[in-house]
Formats: sequence, C-alpha cells, structure tokens
Amino acid sequence: MKLLASAARVIAQRGEEKATIDDFIQAAGVARGTFYNYYSTRNELLEDLWTGIGRDPFRAISDACATLDDPAERLVTQARMVLTCAAGNPTWGWLVYALSVDADTINSDLLAYPRPDLISGLNTGRFSFDNIDSANDLVVGGIRRALRAILSETRSEHYDEALGTMLLRALGLETDEAASLAGKPLLEIRPA
Repeated sequence: MKLLASAARVIAQRGEEKATIDDFIQAAGVARGTFYNYYSTRNELLEDLWTGIGRDPFRAISDACATLDDPAERLVTQARMVLTCAAGNPTWGWLVYALSVDADTINSDLLAYPRPDLISGLNTGRFSFDNIDSANDLVVGGIRRALRAILSETRSEHYDEALGTMLLRALGLETDEAASLAGKPLLEIRPA
C-alpha cells in the first residue's frame, strides 16, 4: 500500500521527530479521507507498519538470541543485533526507534525486551541491581540513544561492542567478562 511505504519513508527521513498524520498524507499524495478509510490514528498506522516491515526482523533476532542460555549474553547479543540491523536497514531502525518512544507507541514485541533477561540474570546471580524498572530503563534508554546515534550520526566500527560492554558492567558484570560477551561474533538470523 502506498500509504505504508510513504510512512516508512517519512519515519526514515525524519528520524527522531514524531511524524504526523499530515506528514504521511503529504508523502503518499493521498487525501485525508483516504488515510481515515484505513486508520483512525497515527498509532494504528505505526502498528500496521510494524506488522508489515518491523516485526519479522525483530522476531528473527529474538528467536536467534533465544538459543543462548546465558541471560547476559542474550541481552547484549540482542542489543548488538538490533543496532546492526538498524545500520543496515535505516527504515527499520527508525521504525523501532519511533515505536519505542513511550507507552502509547510501544508494541508487545518491543515491550518484551529486555525485562525477562534482566529478571533471569538477577535470579541467577549474573546481574546485580536494586530495581528492575531502573535496570530496564537503563538498557532501553541506552539502546534507543544508540539507535539514534547509528542512524543520524557517525559512530566507530565497534560502537555496539563498547555500548554492550558498558551495559553489562552497569548490570554488575566484571569488565573482562562484559567485554568478552559483547565482543562475540553475532548470530546468524533466518529470514522470516
């Protein structure tokens, strides 16, 4: 559908700015009524866009990481794979960024990360933190900022590894182990 393709383009072009319904309509060259024939809100369009182009890569990354037994390795590998995928597919990266802004835009796929790995890591002694919400916000906030940086700024080749190391250190791992986990080769993902 022309409207979805245009919405993806608008999100990729605008980056962190919240694109409006008017932006989508103008980019698609359709009448306002056409938009409302398909969607009642901007969030409905974003959800449809996620279903159309966002969900499959994210689930492929999640499925690949589910094969890892260690919650620390799972958490850092998934973060690095999201950043790598976003660098290779900026439209997808901006979509993930746009949909992880707040409770109004986040969907169930994105909401599930990273809390289960944080809880598992805490319960098994891999992580050390006092508050699950703070730990979750640290990881999500760090990855969102990294997404924005990768998509709109210049970052070094091993930026994802450095960020992963810092996240794991903040969660209680020793420097050497954090760097080792964050430096492992990324997993192969199967296309959906």
